[in-house]
Amino acid sequence: MMREKYLLRILVLLIVLIVGPGAAKTNLHDYGDALSKSILFFEGQRSGKLPPSQRLAWRKDSALHDGTDKGVDLTGGYYDAGDNVKFNFPMAFSTTMLAWGVLDYGRSMGPELHNALEAVRWATDYFLKSTATNGVVYAQVGDPNADHNCWQRPEDMDTPRTVYAVTEKAPGSEVSGEIAAALAAASLVFKAFGDRAYSNMLLQRASKVFEFADKYRGSYTDSIGEGACPFYCDFSGYHDELLWAAAWLHKATKSHVHWNYLVQNMNNFKPHIEGSMFEFGWDAKHAGINILVSKYVVNRSLEATTPFLFYADSFVCSVLPESPTKIVNFSPGMYKWI
Repeated sequence: MMREKYLLRILVLLIVLIVGPGAAKTNLHDYGDALSKSILFFEGQRSGKLPPSQRLAWRKDSALHDGTDKGVDLTGGYYDAGDNVKFNFPMAFSTTMLAWGVLDYGRSMGPELHNALEAVRWATDYFLKSTATNGVVYAQVGDPNADHNCWQRPEDMDTPRTVYAVTEKAPGSEVSGEIAAALAAASLVFKAFGDRAYSNMLLQRASKVFEFADKYRGSYTDSIGEGACPFYCDFSGYHDELLWAAAWLHKATKSHVHWNYLVQNMNNFKPHIEGSMFEFGWDAKHAGINILVSKYVVNRSLEATTPFLFYADSFVCSVLPESPTKIVNFSPGMYKWI
């Protein structure tokens, strides 16, 4: 049930980010209001010491000692759905998508741009803490089994704040790769909107975390066990997260190293990902990789040398409402549901 709630939230966010607040108000659908409430939702999910600018005044400070059992500061970040666990894998995907929306549509967000930037920064500040220790990426905070057995306000919670980590010997390429993607995507956002120092910090950390994810390959599902499953098990494998992170690092750096990695490993990883080209969500990044990379492919006339544009076209034709090969349905407000 938690996965369904989470996917619902992400799909709503994608729709409102793509449409933007400048869209005309129809008889039934005010997308600007939807955008505002979607970003406000992130404030309601904040963990840690809340800032004076917090708009949801009924939320108070919570989980102020996260990480102390490991001797690190893991305060901040976002709770998941109605729970008090910080699942870094889906949290990082939310951050990547929010950053992508701001990067492409931020200048059309009007007064919501500031709030969107703050929402991205709240996550990236936390991910900087989660990746500050060499050879370790902190993947999760909170015992999910205890948490699900006790419905509490985060301000009052007394369930264990267990810290789960992936390391060189117990790797987690998908959670590490997704954090790298989030940091790289956010670096582009803050570069575009005037904070180059913070942008550079995020990009440097993204590169470091990606190297860790790629060098020490393995699934966090195996490494942290019941901390991940059955909550956010990785069903699609970690190969798509490595490509996703490389794609965002290439977009941020224009590095031939990352481009070569994408091209070479798109073929190497085919057995793992070819059957999932129409999927996109916190677990499967396949469609997003192809859409993200395709603009670069078209601008440099690389269609004949890579499969990205073909896969992207196939995905787009599967979701466009008037496409003869559409395989999904839409609500009257253009909410995509599968």
